[in-house]
Amino acid sequence: MMSRILAFLRDRRGNTAAEMALVAPIVVLILLLTIELGYMLFSQAVLDGATRTAARMVRTGQVQSSGSPQSTFNTALCANLAGIIPCGSVVVDVESFGTFSTMNPNAVTKNAQGTVTNNSWVPGGPGAAVDVRTFYTYHFFLPFVANVLNPGGNGVVLQSTVIFKNEPYS
Repeated sequence: MMSRILAFLRDRRGNTAAEMALVAPIVVLILLLTIELGYMLFSQAVLDGATRTAARMVRTGQVQSSGSPQSTFNTALCANLAGIIPCGSVVVDVESFGTFSTMNPNAVTKNAQGTVTNNSWVPGGPGAAVDVRTFYTYHFFLPFVANVLNPGGNGVVLQSTVIFKNEPYS
C-alpha cells in the first residue's frame, strides 16, 4: 500500500497538462486584450486620417464652394474611413473663429447613452481659424475590457481634432 502511494507521488505524467490548464487562460486573456486594444488604436488612426483629409477640403475652400458643403465634407470623411468605422456613427463638429487667439470651441457634450452630441457646422470663410472635430464611440468586442477601461459606460469616445487657418480661396 505504501509503495503505491509513493509511486503516485513520484509520477510526473500529466504535469504539462496541469500547468497548461493553469497558464492557458491567462495567455488567451492577454492575447485577446492585445488584439482589442490594437484594433481600438487602429480605429483611432483611421479616424485621424479621415478627419485630416476632409478638413483639408475645408481649408482649401472646396467644401464651402460646393452646392452642399456639409454633404461634401461628410462624403470625403466617409470615403476615408475605409470601412473600419461606420460612417453613420461619426459625429462631426466644425466651428470657425476670427483668429486663433479668439478660438473657444464648445465643450464636448454627451447624451445619456454616452454618445457625443456636438454637431456644429460653421466652416468659415477665407482666413478664418477653424476647429474640425470628429467623434466616434468605440464599442469593445470583449465585455471585460469595457468594464475595466470604462466601468458602466457604453464604450470609449475616440476624438480627432484638426485646427487650421483657411486659405485665402476665392
